[in-house]
Amino acid sequence: MDEMKEYDNKTILIGAAFRVDPIKASEVTKMYADKLNEEQKKYVINNLKEANFKIYTEEELKKSMEEGMEKGIEKGMENLVIRLLKKKFSDIPEKYIKLIEDADEKTLLRIADNIFEINEIEDIEKYIVS
Repeated sequence: MDEMKEYDNKTILIGAAFRVDPIKASEVTKMYADKLNEEQKKYVINNLKEANFKIYTEEELKKSMEEGMEKGIEKGMENLVIRLLKKKFSDIPEKYIKLIEDADEKTLLRIADNIFEINEIEDIEKYIVS
């Protein structure tokens, strides 16, 4: 009976973790991996598959997190460049906001580095095109 109660607690904990945070769920699963028997492991994996969760290896999870951080940094750079330009020019046409959002990291850095040389909003084009 105690074994069943422990199993239920683990199942609840793992289920809650997956609904809230897949990374946390991975940690919980690893925590209990050596304590779960084969039937319990199959049960958890089947439930995850039914819920359409991708089960990541540690390497895949690390790569996914790194890609997310890179995207976050680039988005932050986009926001900073747009804020600087809004401060300098007050109003930025949507065309230029779109160009900045589509720009790569190198281009965003070039614009930020040359913010004091940009005298008209149209000057952005020479940094984006080049």
